[in-house]
Amino acid sequence: MVEQLLMGDAGLAGGGKHGNGFTWVVDTNTAREACLVLGSDEVLGGGGCQGSDKPAPPVLTSSCPGWVCYAEKTHPYVLPHLSRVKSPQALMGTLLKTTLSRVLGIAPERIWHLAVMPCFDKKLEASREELTDAVWAGAGTPGKGVRDVDCVITSKEVLMLAASRGVDFFGLAKFGPTQQSAFPDPAIQRFLFPAQRRRQLREEGTSGGNLHYILHDVQSRHAGSQIQTARGRNADVVEYSVVKPSGEAVFKAARYYGFRNIQNLVRKLKPAKASRMPGGKPFGSARRPTGKSAGLEHAYVEVMACPGGCTNGGGQIKVDDQVIVDRKGFGEKPGPDEQKAWLAEVDEAYFSGDEPSSDHDSGDGSSTELVAGISPSCIRDTLAHWADITGIRLDRLVYTSYREVVSDVGKPISDTERVVQLAGKIGGGW
Repeated sequence: MVEQLLMGDAGLAGGGKHGNGFTWVVDTNTAREACLVLGSDEVLGGGGCQGSDKPAPPVLTSSCPGWVCYAEKTHPYVLPHLSRVKSPQALMGTLLKTTLSRVLGIAPERIWHLAVMPCFDKKLEASREELTDAVWAGAGTPGKGVRDVDCVITSKEVLMLAASRGVDFFGLAKFGPTQQSAFPDPAIQRFLFPAQRRRQLREEGTSGGNLHYILHDVQSRHAGSQIQTARGRNADVVEYSVVKPSGEAVFKAARYYGFRNIQNLVRKLKPAKASRMPGGKPFGSARRPTGKSAGLEHAYVEVMACPGGCTNGGGQIKVDDQVIVDRKGFGEKPGPDEQKAWLAEVDEAYFSGDEPSSDHDSGDGSSTELVAGISPSCIRDTLAHWADITGIRLDRLVYTSYREVVSDVGKPISDTERVVQLAGKIGGGW
């Protein structure tokens, strides 16, 4: 239905006065698989993020822009822990802009990339100066440039887009798949449009499976090991251990969803302050009743701002949205039970799909070793090919950076700055 809306004759191409249509519609899961391999290499070793660029343990997931923005503005001491791997949205944008501009010999500003996401904060991510051609085509440092992602709309806004163009979105279900043009590079074509897509498994969670993949990568490196879980103080805090047959834990990780739990996480990571008193002990970090620093013994933590993860994102269609109220026939405003049932339906849709294939086509008919249904060697070969055809170092393509954001609230501003702010508000938009 999304492909028909964006590419088909019954969608945008036939609705509205402009007759817009997209050349390719790509599943973000393809970029996500690359992010999973890169993230695991970053944590376990073997990736390109080395030396001063390598995050300090515990490594914290950085694909949630709400969490990243919160860390940059309020807890800059956690920034050294953030994974340097781009989010799937950002990686896909960089892949499309660099490959098409290089292979077709056109300027990146002539390529327009739209991302459909479950989260309004993804609009903020797309506007980051770290995610522009100033990094991959310029001096390698953030700056004003052509965005890798030009526009982000949420699941809710997909319906608004269809309605604004007079398109019956639900009626698009009767149309079959669209025929897409071949991508100009055969290897990238095989990566973006695999013969069979990998299904998202329930045990991977509702936010892309970062932690799940790393755990299974660790398990694949320790024969006979098992993954053990322990629920934390609520359903959105879970701890994981990879344990050898001898009972020794070789890897510990955790999942923290929702800002209520994130606050506890960052409190544990807060460094102690040196006492100004002679002989005084450091203070200010989270401490156990014994007086010892609580800290974190995990090597990796999957952090998401939304309770329940990305399927409960702020941009998702909610049970009390009018379109759902009408289609469900609710006589009154939906309550907690209806909300719970609706989230279960969203999760069911997220985990539905084709059965996972038993092997991975590497392009020459041979099968390769899989980790959680993904071939790391195929991903690494594709990434190396991407760097070769673009002539850009791989670290510039796949990694990003973060910075402390200092608030200007309460600070005096000049008349010129005030005019600029007012002009920005009048212009509106992200």
